[in-house]
Amino acid sequence: MMPLSIRRKLGQQDHLAAIRASHRFSERSPVLCEKVSRQPHFEGYWVCRGSIKGPQKPPCKSNVVLLWLHGGGYITGTALAGVARLLRIAEMVEEQNLTISIFALEYSLTPEAQFPAQVEEAISAYRYLIKEERINPNSIFVLGESAGGHLALSLAYGLHLQEISRPGKVGLLYPWVNLSNSGSSFHTNKYSDCLDKEDLDRGVDWLLGKDGRLVFADFLNFASSPRPKGMHWADILPSTWVTIGGNDLLISDVSDFVEAARKDGVLVDFHIEPAMPHGWLNYRDSRSANKYLSLFPSEDATSLLRGSETIAGVICAYARSCRAQK
Repeated sequence: MMPLSIRRKLGQQDHLAAIRASHRFSERSPVLCEKVSRQPHFEGYWVCRGSIKGPQKPPCKSNVVLLWLHGGGYITGTALAGVARLLRIAEMVEEQNLTISIFALEYSLTPEAQFPAQVEEAISAYRYLIKEERINPNSIFVLGESAGGHLALSLAYGLHLQEISRPGKVGLLYPWVNLSNSGSSFHTNKYSDCLDKEDLDRGVDWLLGKDGRLVFADFLNFASSPRPKGMHWADILPSTWVTIGGNDLLISDVSDFVEAARKDGVLVDFHIEPAMPHGWLNYRDSRSANKYLSLFPSEDATSLLRGSETIAGVICAYARSCRAQK
């Protein structure tokens, strides 16, 4: 097993420098990826505010505001690790004559920070969006990838507990919905996926600590049904989009979650990409991200970052519905 320090170092390239040096965004870089710090409550980045090409605008004026929660098992990853994908998503949304602002949360990693620090940071960031930036919650699309998917569900649950207006849309990319890692696909897909159960279990031990599985039992397994304390997913989640690869270790837990949410009355659009591993959208994008950044603004990027194209399509559909309601 590769030491955590090395795993983090491999993923800690200077993403801002890459954007500033890129042909596509070098002229726009001063207004992109603007850092926001409200320590000790949260940190994050405005990847873009209302436009990827023109003047920046108040996010509250956008058709949709994306709150991005990165993956990495709660132990690795950064808010801007997938910034090329986020920029491409913004481009594709804008090409449809829609406006988008993207806020990427830099949540704390474990073992340095234990649960529920990450949820508290996500709630603080969400409060910032609706209070300080005056963004209509219905315009907010919370999108979480892998561990970020678990954080997205934890955020939605935490907002419900605190009686804060929920976002208009939630998207879950191959979400880690059950931290007990007990689904049947951990056996059936054991040799078909890049994830490793032992690695995931170790991360959960760091994240939750000695008594966390008991103290935070409500957040441990979102695949279980019913929700505790008589709560229902329909009270917690808005319309939700879920996608996962057919070879993913997490697919049985994700399928159970979708079934439970639908049973509770949540409208869930569930897509399984056949014979694909965990992180299938990222897998499709990883080989073309550098090529995309090397293009000049006038060059066509249609054939690149096809995984991001899938995400952008879902966001565009929601942005149109938000625009129609205004």
